Amino acid sequence: MDFNKFSDETKTCISAVIECIDDGIFITDGTGTVVELNKSALGCQSREQIIGKNMRQLIEEGIYEDSLALRVIKEKKPVSMVQHEETDILTTAIPHLKDGQVKMVVCCEREVYELDALRQELKESRAKNLQYEQELMYLRKNATRDVGIIAESTQMHDVIELALTAAEYDSRVLLQGETGTGKEVIAKLIYRNGKRMGKPFVDVNCGAIPENLLESELFGYEKGAFTGAREEGKKGVFELADGGVLFLDEIGETSIPFQTKLLRCIQEGAVTRVGGVRAVPVDVQIIAATNRDLLREVKEGRFREDLYYRLNVFPIEIPPLRQRKSDIVSLVYLYASKFNDKHGTDKMFSREALEALQNYRWPGNVRELANVVERLMLISKNKIIKEDELQFLFFAENSPEEQELTESSLEKHVERIEKEVISKYLMRYKRRAELADALGISIATLNRKLRKYGLGD
Repeated sequence: MDFNKFSDETKTCISAVIECIDDGIFITDGTGTVVELNKSALGCQSREQIIGKNMRQLIEEGIYEDSLALRVIKEKKPVSMVQHEETDILTTAIPHLKDGQVKMVVCCEREVYELDALRQELKESRAKNLQYEQELMYLRKNATRDVGIIAESTQMHDVIELALTAAEYDSRVLLQGETGTGKEVIAKLIYRNGKRMGKPFVDVNCGAIPENLLESELFGYEKGAFTGAREEGKKGVFELADGGVLFLDEIGETSIPFQTKLLRCIQEGAVTRVGGVRAVPVDVQIIAATNRDLLREVKEGRFREDLYYRLNVFPIEIPPLRQRKSDIVSLVYLYASKFNDKHGTDKMFSREALEALQNYRWPGNVRELANVVERLMLISKNKIIKEDELQFLFFAENSPEEQELTESSLEKHVERIEKEVISKYLMRYKRRAELADALGISIATLNRKLRKYGLGD
């Protein structure tokens, strides 16, 4: 493409187009001679002073200090630079190549303050986004802390995200996790952030109610339904939760006959009281929870498959505390603050005590942790609870064989065993050479370990 070979009509069209552009535009041929430019590129010069002259000549005349067009012709690639004059000007020059030769160079000049304004606008926009992000995280964190949830770990962040997503809908939710992981707390989080907030939240522990009473407790009963029944009958929890949320904890403990009746209730959206014939419409969102593997229960015939899929619309798995150790210290702080307020105390945990609590397995999960924190704050005579006050956790409640060796505690276990072995051998061998030989280590290594553990003379 050679500008000089364009027809007069084409040149006129190009001139008209570039005059519509606010940026300074000028075009040179492959030798650096200016063939066209718009008013924005002229500055104080006239067209006659620029058009038809080579950039080298214009530099010699002092009209320009430098020329990107000449650099582009030499380097055969786009070049950009900022010229510092009264205002900073960003100039970009782009070559048009044919058969490896530069035929034309188009240069564009723009005052940098326009780019700075755009950068500032982008910076402010990003800052606002970050602010909104942080405010959302703060609100979500407060929403979770209000119901006693700590989410420092990635695992619990994921659980909360799922719970808040579930809250946006009105579907059934199945919470699965070990005893004490906080399934009821997650259920309340869903309720508090859902469409049924302000309506009834009714919770039932299906495993705590005798089988012969569970049906009447959930579905209610009519007058005279059975011996000992109220004369006026009684509403079941489905009716009490009408319009709201019904939390069915320990759903895996129910019998197949009861599961059949529950399935019918879910399918029909109505309950029939024990001893009654009339179906009572109910509108509830069911959140079920279990510490069992319900899919395995289904395969082994202890849980109805059709009910499982009815409940498992939005599944959420809550990890045990031992798999989210980064939550432990924050949970200790949370419960310490709570029990300080409750008992009028002002106690805290030492760094070593907190580390020991992190290394414990917590088979009872968050529920056990809350119990241990309150117990320690009541029985400790010290304002700062120390590591040696936690011995009941590791020895009274769990034998050493049952303790789980984690990466953080493995080295300490090895050191403890090593110290015990060396101590026993010290009682048998008086000479260090014999002791080192019996242990299968060098005397230098033995001396180092004796110093490390404070053993020997």
